[in-house]
Amino acid sequence: MRLVCAVLLAVALSADAAHAESQKRGTMRERPQAGHADAGDEDGAAGSGPDGGGGIRPVESYDFEGRAIDMYVPAGAPAPGARSLLVVLHGGMGNSAGVRRSLAMDGMADKYGFLVAYLNGTPSRIRDSMKTWNAGECCGLAQRRNVDDVGYITAAIHGIEEKYGVDPDRVYGLGHSNGAMMTQRMMCETGLYRAAVPISGPLELDTGLCPAARGKRIMAIHGTEDENVPIAGGRGKGIAGVDFRSEDDSRRIFEKSGASYRLLAIPGADHKPASIRAAIARSGGSMPEDIVRFLGLAGGR
Repeated sequence: MRLVCAVLLAVALSADAAHAESQKRGTMRERPQAGHADAGDEDGAAGSGPDGGGGIRPVESYDFEGRAIDMYVPAGAPAPGARSLLVVLHGGMGNSAGVRRSLAMDGMADKYGFLVAYLNGTPSRIRDSMKTWNAGECCGLAQRRNVDDVGYITAAIHGIEEKYGVDPDRVYGLGHSNGAMMTQRMMCETGLYRAAVPISGPLELDTGLCPAARGKRIMAIHGTEDENVPIAGGRGKGIAGVDFRSEDDSRRIFEKSGASYRLLAIPGADHKPASIRAAIARSGGSMPEDIVRFLGLAGGR
């Protein structure tokens, strides 16, 4: 989110983005399992199971172009070639472990048999676990240095498809805050995702059209009490002093481009996943189930 951008600029943070660019594109190598500190937008709400992800298995962690990818592969997943993939992007100053806990998609993967990839953005020097995505107009050093996150995510998905036998026509996106903005950018600029769910983050691009989104489906989830990234756009909470784009702006752009854009405005919910999840639960729903069903991943193995 842009608040994070301003804070990062104010304290003159920088990231070693050049290191990632220097890695050989397309290489994936196993890395040791390690816990990642939670930070930023993710609220760290614990799921059950290994590492709090809500599933029954640990993640498989790999290095791709200098960044960790945490893969959750459920027991009894479909045969290679028939597998579905959900790509999950963390919020600003967060990381793969934090969003894994806060969105708890592993349990849904166990239930319905799809794979989950938790990707990582560009780290800050203040702490490696605090990362951001270049979503266009946000956030932090990733945006300031114009890191090619569209290219990185695209290459990572292709690598995962090859390594894990994912069907390229069954790839879906999910992200929170800065990760939601990045998910919307991926929908706008690539045809990789069949459908996507951005949470608490609109499209932050200076564009009036997203041709790659034609025929795609988006369900944006946003709390009406979000003061960090207001649903109606405008200034976020804190010292940023900048304007965010609105969900209505995002909807108009995507619908003009031939995509379906459904906005779920959640009364009483703020910016964090735990608040949105609790508000949906109070009305008798389940945020993880709603996400999976909208994407079309609840059809069984």
